[in-house]
Amino acid sequence: MRRAIPRPWPTVLSLGLLVGGEACLADDSLGHRDNISTGLNQRQKAEMKVPPGFVEGSTLNGFLRNYYFARDNHDTPSRRDQREWAQGLMLSFRSGYTDTPIEVGLDAHAFYGLRLDGGGGSGGAGVLPLDSAGRPADSFSAAGAALKLRGLDSLVKIGDQLLENPVIASGVSRMVPQSYRGVTLKNYHFRAFELDAGFVEATRLRNQSGHSHLTSGYGNGTKGGIAADRESPHIAWLGASYSAPGGSQVTLYSGRLADIWNQHYLGLSQPWRLSSQLTLTPWLHYYKTRDQGRSQLGRIDNDLYNAGLTLAGGGQSLSLSLQKVDGDTPFDFIAQNDRTFLYESNAMQYADFNGPGERSWKIQYQASLAFLAAPDWQFGAAYGRGQADLTRVDPDSAGYGYLYNPNGKNAQHWERDLSLRYAFPAGPAKGLSVTLRWATHRPGEGYTAPGNTRGNSSSDEYRVVVDYPIRLL
Repeated sequence: MRRAIPRPWPTVLSLGLLVGGEACLADDSLGHRDNISTGLNQRQKAEMKVPPGFVEGSTLNGFLRNYYFARDNHDTPSRRDQREWAQGLMLSFRSGYTDTPIEVGLDAHAFYGLRLDGGGGSGGAGVLPLDSAGRPADSFSAAGAALKLRGLDSLVKIGDQLLENPVIASGVSRMVPQSYRGVTLKNYHFRAFELDAGFVEATRLRNQSGHSHLTSGYGNGTKGGIAADRESPHIAWLGASYSAPGGSQVTLYSGRLADIWNQHYLGLSQPWRLSSQLTLTPWLHYYKTRDQGRSQLGRIDNDLYNAGLTLAGGGQSLSLSLQKVDGDTPFDFIAQNDRTFLYESNAMQYADFNGPGERSWKIQYQASLAFLAAPDWQFGAAYGRGQADLTRVDPDSAGYGYLYNPNGKNAQHWERDLSLRYAFPAGPAKGLSVTLRWATHRPGEGYTAPGNTRGNSSSDEYRVVVDYPIRLL
């Protein structure tokens, strides 16, 4: 169990939820997450052009999300039958800005989640918090506000906020989004250049009411499935992105998760227009991670390479990506930080394909079904396969030794994802969408360590997500 931590300032959240209209549709940009589409970076940039007016620029939006999650871990009896069904309500208020030299604004939020079914007490699906006996709670909630300052081509936010960049990003793949408490700065002085800096000292997880210290996604447990005391006091980062005419993009970020790791990122992409209807976009993602400070997860010397191509046109896209993890530890990230997978493209609905020394490939197809006279339907399919030599892993590694089978010389696994989504185009239900997802993950012999309760098992996972945005003001 994560410990609640003191709050040096009021609980605050800067919600990026674009509720109202099609902006709040489930984000399937990679075909592997039921993400709430925050449009966060785009919205913040657009905020710089909103005319002054604290009241005139205000909006109040609501968002209803019904979420059913079922996972059958076939070979792990202690984690079998993880099912949760819940109803969530999110309210988001965003003010305009005062007409002052340094313009001031305020964002506020409220979340509420109600358990409809906990799978006979099985829980553990990450939709609802768990009580001391491991049963899903009947309900949970959170509320607060965030101060925002605008001036000198910059936007500063102080408080709880959603984040989205290559080293820290809000988990939004369950019923309500994860938030972070800290200070962030975005600068837009140069037309094609964006500067991003920040400091965060706590997080509110997607299935929690209160805040906790930062932990990593893979190194926060033990072989017995018990949370380890490996918390970080803060993370700081500095990053920049450049968008050239024609669509070329370069992104550079560096982040320091205190006493755990330093992580650096380079991203490159270049679209090529093959015809009026067809575009080919190659990309490259690179992460370099090294242990830092007290090295609470032990020695880390890890590089991740991800490269791929996307062919898109006529409402359809086909992507192929290759990935390699160099190092004896997995590519790691902040716990629940699933938006990072926008930059680590081989991750899928269940598996991340980022084990030590792992080589993987993924093929993905996404389409609007307009070509079948069904423009309100979207379909996605993906298949990924990975292989790793797990004998390289140090079984005594403080953070990761328990996760992997020391006898897994040629450990393999694969995953198949399918998704189907329908959005009502008109009538009283306009804006309401229904998303269905099915994931099948199968590990080969030697992939999962004996007694590992962290996952990587033979699993089938089903999700049903119903979203309904409401514009209130």
